[in-house]
Amino acid sequence: MLVAIISIIIVAVVLFVLSYFMRDKFEELETQLEQLSITSMQDTFQMKKQIKILEEELMPADLTQDVHSNDEKNSVSN
Repeated sequence: MLVAIISIIIVAVVLFVLSYFMRDKFEELETQLEQLSITSMQDTFQMKKQIKILEEELMPADLTQDVHSNDEKNSVSN
């Protein structure tokens, strides 16, 4: 009985020590997921930035077209 308890304790200590030297797959997976998240956020930011720039470029064009179309309507009705 004493031999069984001692052997279980020895196996536990050996496994405990080995656990520090083994590669942690969950840590690697967590790092990859974090990188994917950061990349996704950067891409989203860039897309929103480009959309905002395009909207700002198109907005004045729409306003000038509306002004010209209103001027034409006024000149035709006079």
